[in-house]
Amino acid sequence: MSDVIDMAQDFDALNLAQGLAAQKIKAAHTVSPKPCGQCLNADCEAPFENPQKLFCDPLCERQYSRRIH
Repeated sequence: MSDVIDMAQDFDALNLAQGLAAQKIKAAHTVSPKPCGQCLNADCEAPFENPQKLFCDPLCERQYSRRIH
């Protein structure tokens, strides 16, 4: 016999599963930026030695994100 705590745990597990499924769908439809050898922030564009790097620092990443969203 399940009590209120069991029902709450079942609801929480269902909610988590649905949230994870929604994020998986969102991630599959999101285009990721590609590295180009320089910072992707248009205000910076500093060249990189590491060709896989996208941004100089978190500030450049935030500025880029604000610009595209």
